[in-house]
Amino acid sequence: MPNQFKIAYFFIILALGTLLSSCSTLSYYGQSMSGHLQLLRSREDVHSVLQSIDTPDELKHRLKSISRIRDFASHTLGLPDNSSYRSYADIGRKFVVWNVFATPALSFEPKTSCFLIVGCLSYRGYFKKDDAVKYMESLKDNGFDIYLGGVMAYSTLGWFDDPILNGMLERNDFDLARLIFHELAHQQLYIKDDTEFNEAFADAVALIGLGYWLEINSTIEQKRNYEHQLARENQFIDLVLSYRDKLDLLYRTDISLTKKHLQKEEIYEDLQNAYVQLRSSWGEHSEYDSWFAQGVSNAKLSAISTYRKLVPFFLQAYRTTGENMEAFYTRIEAIGLCEAERRRELLLSISSAISCNPE
Repeated sequence: MPNQFKIAYFFIILALGTLLSSCSTLSYYGQSMSGHLQLLRSREDVHSVLQSIDTPDELKHRLKSISRIRDFASHTLGLPDNSSYRSYADIGRKFVVWNVFATPALSFEPKTSCFLIVGCLSYRGYFKKDDAVKYMESLKDNGFDIYLGGVMAYSTLGWFDDPILNGMLERNDFDLARLIFHELAHQQLYIKDDTEFNEAFADAVALIGLGYWLEINSTIEQKRNYEHQLARENQFIDLVLSYRDKLDLLYRTDISLTKKHLQKEEIYEDLQNAYVQLRSSWGEHSEYDSWFAQGVSNAKLSAISTYRKLVPFFLQAYRTTGENMEAFYTRIEAIGLCEAERRRELLLSISSAISCNPE
C-alpha cells in the first residue's frame, strides 16, 4: 500500500474510533495525529541529506553509520527490509514521545490504555511533555504510583516509514544499533494486548543483533568495554527485579494497608542502599545514578519489568533453535498465536515443542 494511502487509511480508522470515544480520548487521538503528522512532514531522505552541502560533516558521518546498521539489520538479522530508518528528521528536541507508566499504590498491575490497531498498552505516550505531565498528575491525584520516561524512538509497526530522529544521534553507534534493532523487531512481530511480550521480544532481538554487530564492527577493546556495560546493565536489572518481587510478595500478604505502606517504603530504602553497594563495585561508572536520584515507585519498577522480565526466556528460545534467526522468529511467531497464558508457559519451557493446547 503506497505511503500516502497508508496515512489516509490509518487516520480514517482513528477518526472513526473517536466517534465512540470520550472527550479525553478524542483529545488524546488528536495529539497523536498532530504529533505524528509533524514527524512525517519533518522527514528527509538520508541520501538527500548526505548530498546536501549544508549538512554538517558530523551528521553525515552518523547517518552513514546508521545506513550500515540498517542494512545489517535486514541482511544479517532478517529484520524487515523496508524504508524505515532510511530517512532523517530533526524535530528540535531530544525525546519524540514521553511515556507515562502508572500502577496502583500497592500493586504492579499496570494501568493500561487501549487503542485501535495497537491494542492495549501498559503505558500511554504523548508527543508533548506538558500533556504527559498533566495526565501523570491526574493519575497521581487519584492515588496511582507514576513514572514519566522520555523516548528517543518508537515504532509504527510497519504502517509508516519510521525515520532516524535527531535525539537518537546522542547515542554511540553500539547503543544506536541496539535501538534500531529493537524498533525493527516490533515490525517483525507484534502481539496485540501484550506489551510485556512485545517489548521483551524486541529487546532480546536487539541484544542478539548487537552481539553479531560487535563481532564485526568493534575492536577488541570496544567489545570488552561494551560487554562490561551490558554486565552492569544486567546487574541493575537483576537488582531491580529482585526487589520488585519482594514488593509483589508484600502486596499479596494478608496484613493491614498501613503496614503494607510502611513496609513498602522500607523496601524502597533497602533497594536504594543495595544499589549504593552495587555501584561501589563499578568504579567510576554511574549510568543508573539518575534513575535512583528521581526516586523509586511501583510504576518505575513495573516499567523495568515490562521490558526485561521475559528477555532471558526469549534468549533461551533463541538458543534452543540453534541460534538461527529465521528459526527463532518462526518459533516465537508460533508462540504468539497462542492465548496470553499459554504464551508464557511455552516461553518459559525449554522444550522446542509448540502447541497452543496444553497436553
